[in-house]
Amino acid sequence: MSNDLSPPCPDRFGLVSFSELLPPRDPIIGEDPGSFDGFHEGMMASLTPITPYEAVIAENLVAIEWELLQHRRMRQACLRRDIHKAIVRAVVAREREKYEDALDEAWEEHAAKGGGEHNWVDPFEFDEDAAEKIGDELAARATSTDPKKQAGAQAEIVDMGMSPIDLMSEAYTGFNRASEQHDDKAQELERRRRDVKRDYDGLQRARPIEGEVIDG
Repeated sequence: MSNDLSPPCPDRFGLVSFSELLPPRDPIIGEDPGSFDGFHEGMMASLTPITPYEAVIAENLVAIEWELLQHRRMRQACLRRDIHKAIVRAVVAREREKYEDALDEAWEEHAAKGGGEHNWVDPFEFDEDAAEKIGDELAARATSTDPKKQAGAQAEIVDMGMSPIDLMSEAYTGFNRASEQHDDKAQELERRRRDVKRDYDGLQRARPIEGEVIDG
């Protein structure tokens, strides 16, 4: 009996490709363009289904693995967003403190010249929009994929008297319901993955000696 595992011609099953066994998958915004195709190709090469039914189960397993990866990405996006907000809040608080210190100095100069509350006018106002812009820029660099930019931003955060680990802790503590939903979904997907992989392993153990790898 042959142990040939070369790809067969799916037309013997009335198909152009065994990928026709499942509906085509449409891309979803937020995914890296074209990334699923490479992921699918690598996973199917690893799973090596040799029957149409194995191909269906393998496709399900690939879909679960992909969805699990996307939920992890979305969870990380939630965390980065919360860290971004924490940095902006910290920077705005720092800029407000600097503003109040400058205001105190202006008052002392005013009082030293004999002025009082009756003729005091704030010489400047706190620009919260500008402060938030500074925070946004720092947060963008702190969460950059460029290690040098990230390290530089973290050094600035430390110089401002803030702790990067405290900011991350604040973000984790304030984790919103959306991130919890991703955690819950990931746990569900991991359970499904174990069940489907167990079924797939059972199919592989029950294979006949002769078999050919299905090109998904």
